[in-house]
This record gives sequence, C-alpha cells and structure tokens, in this order.
Amino acid sequence: MESRFFITEDIKEHKKGRDILNILKNYSIVSSEAEFLGILKEKKTGFEKEKGYFLFTVKKGRFLKSYHLDDNFQKIKEEYYLSYENNCPFNCVYCYLRDYYSHGACIFYVNTEDMFHELDKHTGKNEMISCGIVNDSLVFDNITNISHDLINYFKNRKDLILEFRTKSKNIKGLLNEAVYKNIFVSFTFSPEEVIREYEFMTASLEERITAAKKLQEHGYDIGIRIDPVINIKNRKSAYTDLVNKLMGALNTEKIRDIGLGSLRYTKGLKNKVLLERKTDLFYNELITGIDGKERYFKGIRIQMYDEIIKEIRKYGDFDIYLGMEEEYIWKKVLK
Repeated sequence: MESRFFITEDIKEHKKGRDILNILKNYSIVSSEAEFLGILKEKKTGFEKEKGYFLFTVKKGRFLKSYHLDDNFQKIKEEYYLSYENNCPFNCVYCYLRDYYSHGACIFYVNTEDMFHELDKHTGKNEMISCGIVNDSLVFDNITNISHDLINYFKNRKDLILEFRTKSKNIKGLLNEAVYKNIFVSFTFSPEEVIREYEFMTASLEERITAAKKLQEHGYDIGIRIDPVINIKNRKSAYTDLVNKLMGALNTEKIRDIGLGSLRYTKGLKNKVLLERKTDLFYNELITGIDGKERYFKGIRIQMYDEIIKEIRKYGDFDIYLGMEEEYIWKKVLK
C-alpha cells in the first residue's frame, strides 16, 4: 500500500526528525520538497485529496513571519506567526490557505532548533506570536510533539505571548505540560450547521468545547475565535445559541479574549473551491474590499457583529476585537 507520509533524508540530521521517524511506521523517501510537490502534481488528485499527504523536511527560510496589513485595517492582536508547518489536513471550504498554497499537502519542518535560534534574536514587549495561522497548531501534535518544544521555549520568554490556535481536539500534549501566563490556546468555534456544511474533517462543536473546558481546568486561559461569521439563513439564532453554549460551558474568568471576523475570500479561492465541490458559501451578494477580498456589505457585517457582541456582553466585559476590519467598523460595533 502506498504511504502517504514522505520524508527527505536530511531530517535524520535533526533531533526532531529522528523523533518523528521513531513514530512513523511507513514512509517514502524523496530528495526534496520540490520532488514531493512534483509527485502530487503527477497524481492530479486535486487540492482536497492532497490533504491526505504529508512531508517532513528541512526548512531553508525564516520561521518567524510578521503580518502585513493594509493601513486601512485596524491593528490586530497577532503581530507575528510561526511557519514551522505549512497547510492543514482539515478541509474548511472558506480557508484562505486554499489560495495561499499551490497544493493541499501538509509540510512539517523538523529543524526547529533553527526556529528557536531565530526567536532568540527577536526582542519584543508583550508581542503575540501565533501558531496556527498557516496550519492547525495541534492536529499533528501526537506525531510532532511541537507543543512541548514551544512551551519549553516560551516559558522563559516573558516578553512574548504564545498562542496555539486550533479546531482540533488533540490536546493531550498540552495537558501534560505546566501552564504559564504568557501561553494560551485559542479555538475557532462555529455553529454546528456551519461546521457540518463548511468545516469538513474538523472536531465537532461539542468536541472543541470539551477540549477547551479541559484546558481551562488544567489552568490555561482560552481565546474564543468566531471567525468567519457566515450569513446563513438562521444566522442570528445560530450565533446567539453558539455564544450561549460557549458561555454556559466555559469558565468565563479564564476567557482571555474574543476575536470576531466575517467571511472573506479572494476570487482565486472561490474559483478553486468550485472546481472541486458544490457549495452555497458564495451565494450571498458581496463587495470587493480594499484588500481585494470579497466581503459582505458593511451594513450586514455591522449587524452580524452587533448581534454576537450583544449576546457576549450579557456574560461580562470581555476583551473583544475584530479580524481584518477597518476602523469605521470597529468604532461602529465596539462602542
């Protein structure tokens, strides 16, 4: 049977690579990342089926990346992100990674010691560094054990804040670690109907809530991410029910912050999705924003945010922010 795991020989030169090889039972060897991508191209399976393929290799470039936002957008909390892994095995229809990468496979870079040397040179003051922007930070943690490495490093970097972001229920590694104030975990939460229609292969809402609750009980603060908010038929009731379910299940004293964002996508993403599946995700009337992405009209976005924020504020005064929104929208909804 063909292995869906691939490695390059040079991972054996790195401790993380050797550790991963002790776990993998069956894999194929390629000479380079380029050869691996060439194999995928020859298979012509399409983006979604490529998500079943994995490469472990050595990264040549930088691990720490900064956000580059249009000046019209309000500053977001996540100032930097780590790219030790590219892509995600989950199959969310709206995911920007569909248009960011030319393939659907997941690539993990084992030379994590280079990542930490790079971070040693980075000085910050309460800057947030996110894991899970170009990947899901926990889904492969049982293979990579990356959460252990990151926590072991960031526990000594009180000048930096580390965020794990996920839609996974794979939290065993985090539960085995001590908790530090500058490290927290964020879950993207969506109504069940959104998960069912647009977030394929992810953990269910109940599984995400259970995972978040266990982490809170262990001592972690949790970030809530409701992004993207999608204008489904029963939008108001679906998202208010979601907020009530979250607030009823979680310890509100250990909610670090809440991030909201509306559906947004490039025309390239839309075209790629429609090549592989039928979906009603793009049926709404949208407008092209200043960043070239399609969004709901401002009035709809304001209404969506107002509905959710009104429900959130019934439970307390939380730190709420908006993702990829201009100053006008922030002022309108975060009064």
